[in-house]
Amino acid sequence: MNRKALLAVTALALALAPLALLVDDARAQPVSVPFGPSLDQAGWEALTFRGLAATQYAADGINILRVVAEGSSSVISKRLPEQAFDATRASWRWRVDEGVPATDLARRGGDDRALAIYFAFAPEADRASAAAGRSSLRNLLLTGRGQLLVYVWGGEGARGEMLENPYARGRGVYIIQRPASAATGSWLAEEVDLRSDFARAFGGEPGVLVGVAVASDSDDTDSRNVAAIADLVVR
Repeated sequence: MNRKALLAVTALALALAPLALLVDDARAQPVSVPFGPSLDQAGWEALTFRGLAATQYAADGINILRVVAEGSSSVISKRLPEQAFDATRASWRWRVDEGVPATDLARRGGDDRALAIYFAFAPEADRASAAAGRSSLRNLLLTGRGQLLVYVWGGEGARGEMLENPYARGRGVYIIQRPASAATGSWLAEEVDLRSDFARAFGGEPGVLVGVAVASDSDDTDSRNVAAIADLVVR
């Protein structure tokens, strides 16, 4: 490439750089995931399991979720808006006041945990379907499409340990964000890199972030969880 052509390419790259930064900034804008004023009003759906009592979930204002699990297990899930589809990070605060004992999260039927936050990714090919409201965590579970990153407060492993989700083999992982031995009774702040964790779990880039979910279960240990999540944001 001669000097004149090189200068032209450089000038074009410099001209386009601010536009690229604007696109990245737009994708990085935070999207708050509300819990209230009620779970129904905020778009949360309950997923219950036959023969098991449902965990109690309730909104406390707009941004706080209260959780009580007494020998129970269930999940609540929510579709995310289109502006969250390209989110690569997430943050929240959570606390556990009473929690189940440490369990083996990789063992199906023995994996009680105080709290779990799910991030559901659909294949990139499903972007238009997701924008039309036809893709969610429930859809992914039923169709076997997409992948799940699940950040857990609980388990007998170490912080940062990644385990295969025994209910979504090959498509889901548990990441121990706080082990069962973590201190209880106070709020703890978290920020996670969804893109990096997705690459570690599955390889490659994540698809479309279509949904989030929260779970708390204590049925296997017949014990009790009292916990809360606040200020859930994706960006």
